[in-house]
Amino acid sequence: MNKGMLGQAVAMFLAGAFLCSTLTFAQEQKGDWPLTGSDAGQTGWQKDEFGLTQDNIPANFKFLWKIKLGQSTRAKRSFSEPLLAGRLINAQGFKDIVYWSSADTLFAVDSELGSLIWKHEFKTATPGAGCGLSSLGLLMEPPVVINFNARRRRAPGTPRPPDPPAAATNARRLGVPPGGGYFGLKGIYVLTSDGMLHEQVMTTGADFAPPVKFLPAANAAAYGLNFNEKTIVTATGLECGSVPNGLWAIELTSASYTVANYATQKVRPLGITGPVITPAGKSLAVTGPGTSDSTAGVYASSVVSLSKELKVEDWYTPDGGIADYGSVSPVAFTFKERQFIVAPARDGRIALLDAASLGGADHHTPLFETPPISKAGEKHGWDGFATWQDKDGTAWVFASISAPISLNDNVTKVNSSNMHGGIVAFKVEDIDGKFALRLVWVSPDMTNPAPPRIANGVLVALSGGNSTTHAILYVFNAATGAKLYSSENQIPTYTELSGVAIADSHAFFTDHDNVLYSFGIALEH
Repeated sequence: MNKGMLGQAVAMFLAGAFLCSTLTFAQEQKGDWPLTGSDAGQTGWQKDEFGLTQDNIPANFKFLWKIKLGQSTRAKRSFSEPLLAGRLINAQGFKDIVYWSSADTLFAVDSELGSLIWKHEFKTATPGAGCGLSSLGLLMEPPVVINFNARRRRAPGTPRPPDPPAAATNARRLGVPPGGGYFGLKGIYVLTSDGMLHEQVMTTGADFAPPVKFLPAANAAAYGLNFNEKTIVTATGLECGSVPNGLWAIELTSASYTVANYATQKVRPLGITGPVITPAGKSLAVTGPGTSDSTAGVYASSVVSLSKELKVEDWYTPDGGIADYGSVSPVAFTFKERQFIVAPARDGRIALLDAASLGGADHHTPLFETPPISKAGEKHGWDGFATWQDKDGTAWVFASISAPISLNDNVTKVNSSNMHGGIVAFKVEDIDGKFALRLVWVSPDMTNPAPPRIANGVLVALSGGNSTTHAILYVFNAATGAKLYSSENQIPTYTELSGVAIADSHAFFTDHDNVLYSFGIALEH
């Protein structure tokens, strides 16, 4: 074999080895956090986490790093939650990247080193009065699951069909794969203050395709993005920039990027984490107080279910209305082949709903309603939910309560000094086909707790604090409430509407000064 042929053979071998290693990484990729709450149902459950366990957290879970991202601002904070993508390839090799946004900049940070990889500033002209909220909307399209063991059989001698050609850079369209085989670029979507939807290359931050118009005007102060089958959904509820209250959905497969709208008039959608989407593809919103208008499909103090086109299909209105919430989002999950919703009910109670018939025939009757978790009339700042199934198949529901917790129930793990709020844990029970939520444990006192996150039988809870109290990160045994870890005084300030992301045995969140934190188990090098 001459040197030229030898060189070619070595090159082919190395290319094949690289491709095989890439396939291996692609198939073993675990721990992405592409959406607020991990998935479209905002369950808060990281199903691909294996490093965080009840046994190793007490000895190994710790503060890892923090990094300041951009300048602090006095602007009112909107909700934000870091996202994470694993096993991306850039010039330095394979990287797990954490993404977070300020008012005008998207940041990408190395999840292990805590160092900035890139940032992209969006220079948007936003004339007119707005609310001055300080975070861009973010989401990553969940990766397509490829079953490499389910290849179609071809007749002997039939050539493999060619991959579609890659689109030229100037021909790319937002939300449309670039072509060129399995390893095309994936994007991260960003909703900027001018109402435009962008898609950025995840490894570099470069523009993937020209942005498209999503919202009708600038300064809408949209909150939360969610994704289902090539449709992105968001909400507006502050009447900023003359954009009406309601939900908005943009169809990425439409050549004209069709936008649907569900207008709620003077009634405000309450979920600052964005609309929840059920496994059946229905968008859910909890609405605030106001005047209902059934002819327009507006239901105040209710849980409303909408089709993909944002047409009202069902609703649940508790007798007496929902308690006083500044913000609250439901959670959607599947258990025993049925789809359920957990949402707030009347007088500080929590409702378990059937996703197929939210409030029964009269729209007022839930499957189950808990006793009051907080007193009637208490004001709740920001509440959320999460769900998990343990190894025995038992379903659990967790609620973050931002008002004083008041219980008249015989519970083994109740703390009597929850003067600010905390996490409440329930088991979902099935007794002769009747489903109920049974209270199991309550956390220690927390101030402004973020929605809980669950991974591998442990629950991560962030007590966000306030202007006089610093934040504390906790880890609990999800089934018993036993405390496995507390950050004590390691976080010097409060967070203000920061969600928590779990991936790669880490927990990520930001404080009100735009500092991104990582706590977890360090990677062995």
